[in-house]
Amino acid sequence: MRLFSLFILLSLAVCTHAQQFYVIVGAFAQESNAQKFTGYVRSLRYGAEYELHKEKNFFYVYVLKSESRDDAVLQVKQLQQESEFKDAWLFSGYLGTSPPPAKVEVAEAILPVPEEEKATSPADTATTISTTTIPTENSTPTTVVPAVETEVKARGKLFKFQVETVDGRPVQGEVHNVDYKRGRDIAVYKSGEYIDVLPPSRDNNPMSIVCGIFGYKEVVKVINYEKPDDATDVVKDEKGAWVIPYQLERLKKGDVSVMYHVAFYKDAVVMLPQSKPEMDELVNMMKDNPGYRIKIHGHCNGNNTRKIIALGAEKNYFNIQGSDQRNGSAKDLSKLRAEAVQNYLIDNGVSRDRSTVYAWGGLNMLVPETSTSAKLNDRIEIEIQAD
Repeated sequence: MRLFSLFILLSLAVCTHAQQFYVIVGAFAQESNAQKFTGYVRSLRYGAEYELHKEKNFFYVYVLKSESRDDAVLQVKQLQQESEFKDAWLFSGYLGTSPPPAKVEVAEAILPVPEEEKATSPADTATTISTTTIPTENSTPTTVVPAVETEVKARGKLFKFQVETVDGRPVQGEVHNVDYKRGRDIAVYKSGEYIDVLPPSRDNNPMSIVCGIFGYKEVVKVINYEKPDDATDVVKDEKGAWVIPYQLERLKKGDVSVMYHVAFYKDAVVMLPQSKPEMDELVNMMKDNPGYRIKIHGHCNGNNTRKIIALGAEKNYFNIQGSDQRNGSAKDLSKLRAEAVQNYLIDNGVSRDRSTVYAWGGLNMLVPETSTSAKLNDRIEIEIQAD
């Protein structure tokens, strides 16, 4: 049985305004920039939200809201030491336009818990897994089990994450088991495969399973490990696996999607090698949606003139070798980046007349030019103009 506490009311409840502590990672004068930055932070698997600071008239993007100052301070320290959000800070007060919630203060006494009722954590009973394990930082051990004709034996619970479009076409990709409190992935699971998931810690149950595939709107499922069928549409299949369905809605006319995993070398048109999977997702999106017409928005950090590392004659999109160098403005750099994305589409079979480019230079930066997170300003956005 789970460890439990019995709370005894010792005095009359008193309603006060709850003191809130926020872990802030960005502040923006324009709400549109706060929205974009919130999306970027979420792409890194932090539970980001934004609210208006009424007195300062700024939109604050935060990754934790808590009544515990200690929890908030710990999160700030972790972000400053372990993430790119070195400028994270603690805000105490209340954000938003609605009145702060009332807090009921009670005195409590905790009765001793009988020894036989103390819970055993998954770590107390875990043994070595001999099959293939997906390694992730601080993750719950996760085993991929191949599909077989007989019943599959699982050490924990067997899950299958079924991802498809709203019209029933399967989509290959991954879902993420996310620890929103600490802002990191617990594990990553491939769609369409049988996954043996060991019991999560108490802090991570129910599980937050996020499916965010480029070209589609993000979907989050909250799954109670003990009773997965509490969630809508979750069923057990013939192999005893809990099937978690995801129906993805494609982007529509007017939607803008930031290519969060496309990044560039400094002052370069050449993309980092890890950008290729998302570039290929863009190609697939255009091929799967022949009615799409897009505008490719190029952005960069700062507005100064600089030496630009441009694509060479061989158009090596993901390798700095063989590149050319030229002087140019920030707008030149952002245009060349947008054109590189367009040319990659063309080279992979997408007609040129289905895309246009727009160069912003540094006119729409998400963070200050000298911020430790300034690389966020070097980005590509895809606007759906026709679907």
